[in-house]
Amino acid sequence: MLRRVYCAVCIGIEVHTITVETEVSEGINFFLVGLADSAVRESQQRIASALGKFGYRIPGRRIIINMAPADMRKEGSAFDVPIAMGILSASGQIGPEELPQERLDQFMIMGELALDGTLRPMRGALPIAIHARRCGFKACIFPKDSALEALEVDGIDIFSAANLADVVSILLHPDDSCSLLANELPSARLNSAPHSCNAEFADIKGQLRAKRAMEIAAAGSHNLLFIGSPGCGKSLLAKAFPSILPEMTKEEMLETGRIYSILGLLEQGKGLPKERPFRAPHHTATTVALTGGGIRGLPGEVSLAHNGVLFADELPEFSRAAIEALRQPLEEGSVNIARLSMRYTYPASFIFLAAMNPCPCGYFGDPSKVCSCSPGQVRRYRSRISGPLMDRIDLQCELTAPKFSEFTEKRHREESSAEIRKRVTEARKVQEERFAKYEEIHCNAQMTERMVQQFAEPDRESVERLGAIMEHLHLSMRTYSRILKVARTIADLEGCSQITFPHIAEAIGYRNLEWEEP
Repeated sequence: MLRRVYCAVCIGIEVHTITVETEVSEGINFFLVGLADSAVRESQQRIASALGKFGYRIPGRRIIINMAPADMRKEGSAFDVPIAMGILSASGQIGPEELPQERLDQFMIMGELALDGTLRPMRGALPIAIHARRCGFKACIFPKDSALEALEVDGIDIFSAANLADVVSILLHPDDSCSLLANELPSARLNSAPHSCNAEFADIKGQLRAKRAMEIAAAGSHNLLFIGSPGCGKSLLAKAFPSILPEMTKEEMLETGRIYSILGLLEQGKGLPKERPFRAPHHTATTVALTGGGIRGLPGEVSLAHNGVLFADELPEFSRAAIEALRQPLEEGSVNIARLSMRYTYPASFIFLAAMNPCPCGYFGDPSKVCSCSPGQVRRYRSRISGPLMDRIDLQCELTAPKFSEFTEKRHREESSAEIRKRVTEARKVQEERFAKYEEIHCNAQMTERMVQQFAEPDRESVERLGAIMEHLHLSMRTYSRILKVARTIADLEGCSQITFPHIAEAIGYRNLEWEEP
């Protein structure tokens, strides 16, 4: 008897349907074909033990299992359950009258079996559920902890199975298995905890210019660089940045969640997180760690920061190759990985937040300490950040260490993160309405050149004054475009429909590092 069970494989973040064809006939052999890796081939022992715990067995007959398409590599142990169900149905231990092929065709089944028949968590449940819905499957069966990832996928039933007996029960009596639907479980909930960042804007004294730059960056999803002496508060401000970011939309949660799902980084049993990712790789991170790739072509830090923040502390200390590899994702919002046998494209739309010292000793321009670096050393240190990369950083803000009186002064109340976040959220709503008819554009930083001309073009007088400044400072046309994008965000924060020169002047004020000479 020949039976088909459907599962899936993740190649990068792309999902492909795998058909497990099982035929049981006369003879005594066991063949598993279809370009399966060692983890899949070893499933026979796990399946045999798991079946025995529930009164089933691998029959002593000729069993051929083909995982189609045969030219696509299958990796991992999450194929145990579909293979087991193929054996049970093809061998007649679950007869065709109990489980017709038409019912099997409605389900996508995944899961790794333990020797006692329980199902262990798997990677990629969320993207697999999205793919199953797109392909017209009626339901998915996942291990209990993994099923909660897929709760927000509409239009498909997600069943949660604790063991092999649950899988059999769902397939035999799907209409009577409502208690095993993931969205009916008491623990099925989104991780809706408040922002867990350990810094609050109200606790940061002074640094009003830096806070303003962060508000603009959060409102328009602009890249931001802090430069200042050690101890002036660069890292503390960066840690507080997530507290002013707007909550992710459902679409953003699904986009980000599927990247974390294929890497197994989603917290088990808590579904999708609401907080935007905040990734802070160490400056020793390699190019592959940042952009992705390696043997399996997995996503890197730029993709893990998708819809969130990538924070690069001590930016000049990163390797030159790693820093320059950020150019493409900063410009295009995605990263392309090409290897000899594979090509992957991962989303990488994030706010790039960076911090650096002004010189090797850290005190160039500091009013309270003397810099021990020569002008040549300062130039070499700053030249580690190339002009093209600096061109892609919309806001560049110099910080000075706050005075002691600012720490002890109590008359001035610092704004809380919630107050700033409210303004940021309102500005984002304006942008969402502005770009409602554009599928891939959600904020000002993502505008194309045509959109800049349409939505961020100032009046004629402002254009002439900006042009004179551009020529005097020898700024590039990319910088011109980014200045207008930042000006558009500043105008949105102030509730202005038209960009005026004060908005442009403030935006230009955040580009001063490009023409300063040490």
